[in-house]
Amino acid sequence: MSGEQTKATRLQRLLTVQARKRQMEEWRLAELKREGIALAATSVEILQSLGDQCLLQGLFLEAKASSLRRNEVHIAANQVAQIAAVETLREAQGIEKRLERAAEDAGVDAARVGERDALALALDDYLTASRASFE
Repeated sequence: MSGEQTKATRLQRLLTVQARKRQMEEWRLAELKREGIALAATSVEILQSLGDQCLLQGLFLEAKASSLRRNEVHIAANQVAQIAAVETLREAQGIEKRLERAAEDAGVDAARVGERDALALALDDYLTASRASFE
């Protein structure tokens, strides 16, 4: 295997690994989005439970308010994590794209070297055969 072919093979393996990393980042972002939706739904449930159906509702008002505050802190942390995950995903996509281009270039170079070697071998065979016919 020539050096160019080895390089093309290594870059192809790196591209596969980078694609897997990108996929994991996409899954992480999707999980954070699902978590954000669940947290928002929890906030809505807490706010809806603050209705005036029961006279004893005032006794639990402070507990519900503190759980709503805690939930809002979780929502804010989730939004920060989503922003970081989007940035990480963009970086992973950029790296994957650069690796894709490099692997493609290395594949073209390896194909050129292979064609050149095949042509040189065919030329050597032809010249060897023509020398033998002259003797």
